[in-house]
Formats: sequence, C-alpha cells, structure tokens
Amino acid sequence: MNFKQFVQDYFTFSRNERKGITILLVIIFILAVANKVIFYFETPGKIDIALLDSVRNELNFLDISDNNLSKTTTLFKFNPNTISVEALDSLALPMGIRRNILKFREKGGKFYTEADFRKIYGVTDSIFNEISPFLFFDNKQERPSHAIITPELFTFDPNTTTDNDFIRLGITEKQLKTIRNYQNKGGNFRSKGDFLKIYGITESQKVTLADYIVIQEKETVKNERISKAIMIQIEINTADSIDLMKLPGIGDKLSKRIVKYRDLLGGFHAVSQLKEVYGLSEQVVQKIEGMIIIDPGKIEKVDLNFAEWNELAKHPYIQKNRAQQIIKFRTKYGSIREPSVLRDSMILNIEEYARLKPYL
Repeated sequence: MNFKQFVQDYFTFSRNERKGITILLVIIFILAVANKVIFYFETPGKIDIALLDSVRNELNFLDISDNNLSKTTTLFKFNPNTISVEALDSLALPMGIRRNILKFREKGGKFYTEADFRKIYGVTDSIFNEISPFLFFDNKQERPSHAIITPELFTFDPNTTTDNDFIRLGITEKQLKTIRNYQNKGGNFRSKGDFLKIYGITESQKVTLADYIVIQEKETVKNERISKAIMIQIEINTADSIDLMKLPGIGDKLSKRIVKYRDLLGGFHAVSQLKEVYGLSEQVVQKIEGMIIIDPGKIEKVDLNFAEWNELAKHPYIQKNRAQQIIKFRTKYGSIREPSVLRDSMILNIEEYARLKPYL
C-alpha cells in the first residue's frame, strides 16, 4: 500500500461523515462556552452565621495551647456527677475535658471531692484553680470502700499503728474496725502474712502495703538473727555478681540472674522483688533479706514521654502490649504529666500501677 492509498483510506470522509463531524464540533463548542458562562447565572448559597460562629468558637478552644478557659464564656455552680450534657456544653471548659468527664461517668466513675475532678486528663492547674470554686458534691454520698484512694505509704508496725496512720495508709474505716476487733480479742501480728490475712484487705492493698510492714521483733530473736547474718551488708542496686555470691544460697548462676533482672527493672525498691528472679526460692530470700541494703536513689526511672517502644517493652512490669498502649496514648493525647493517668485510663490496672509506680 503506497502513501496516497493510505491517505485515501483513512483521511477521506463521505458527505454524511463530514456532517456528523461538523455537528460534533458545534456541540463541543457550545458545551465549552456554557461551562464558562453558567457561573454568572448561579445564585450563591446563604451562610448560617450562627452556625459558623459556633464552629469557630469550638476551633478556638482547640487552638488554645495551654487549655486556659475562655474568658468570654460563663461559669456556674455544677455537680460533675449529675450535670447534663447540654449544661456541660454551655460550661466554660475545653471540649476535650468535657468529653473526658462524660467518658469517666460512662465507665462508672464518680466524683467525691475536688481532688477527683483534678485527676481528669487535661485539667491543668490553671483550669482547676478557676473551676474549683464552682464545683459542688452531694454531701450525703460517701466514697465506697472499693473506690481508688491514693495512700500515703510509709513503714508501719500493725501492732502499734494508730487509727490516723492506718487511714493515711489507705485503710478504710470498716477495715480498721476489723483490725481493732482482732486486737481487742488478744490477736497479735507476728508476721506480714498475719496482717495481710485480715478479712477485708483487698488484693491491691496487699500488693501496695506488703513492702512497708515492719514487725518489731523481740530483742532476743533480733539479736539471734543479727549474729547469724555475720554482719554481711550488700547494697543490692550497685553490687556485682561477685559481691552477690557472698550471700548464703547465691551461686554463680543466681548472682548473674539477679544482676540481669535488676538491670531490666532499673533497680530493686524492695527485697521481696528478689522472689521474681527465676530459680531464687522464697527460703533463700528470707535467709538473706537481713543482709541486703536497698538505696532507692539508685533506681532508674522510666521516661514515659520519650522512651522508645523497645525501651518500654523490655521492662518486666510493662512488656510489649502495655508499651504499645502507652505509645498510642501519648501520641494521641500528648505528654504524660502524671503517671496515674495510665491507671485512670485503664492502661494499667491497680496492681500493675502499684508495682510500676516506684519506677515512674
């Protein structure tokens, strides 16, 4: 096929084909012109000024970096346990805090004092100082015995501790009554286990208080144990494996396991933690506890805000799952100012938080 034949076959049109092409070009031209002209005949939609202002106000709340309260909105007396959603929306609080209040109530949480309200995530000191005069609570309500109470921890002998000191330790009035009834009937606490067997003491209290119970022994028994200890005193958080082998019942393998577990923890805060070392029996721990010194100042703290996932995951009290939850939480809500937010947000349960607290 020569070039002339090729042109005739593919670039020549019949009369009807030429009419079709002409009509198609005219339609394309008309549509192109209509696309440019149609906007001159379009009526702009009406803007709801009130709706626009409300959205702008919400965005302004989110843009306030320090979560300070808006000075143009109002505050009024309210009970955080009973305030309605509508009334809460009209209150001068950032949207994130209002949302956290509702979530806390939905999970069964209850506010008993201003301190409970202060624990809501996002409530800064400046916000709390401005809001606290407007808070009120139902005085007839009492905090139930199972409510979360932050105890003031210190060493104590349950045989001689006063009522006020028991209350400071987080013991409820009902539990205190049980303790006094036991003592009034001639009961005496000879060991930590005796006190922890008291009816009504919760599992979380046992975990929290166990390391702070110190039973005053009779002088003869105490002197006998001192003589058996041969005056060996080892600071557990700085000792190496060779130093630890001086303790009775601790060989080469156990000493290395203790050092390895101590490094993972960041240091020991209580002798009872030695029971967590694989292969170290409770009998050996009881034998060496009088020979061990613990310096809490040597404990390495966990940096919740900057630690990478692998740093958090290697800690025996956090591990992989909890590490991932902590990373997600701080990514979503920002820096973690108070470690207790991990408990209040149910990332850690009460027992897990009590174990981890010395490292936060």
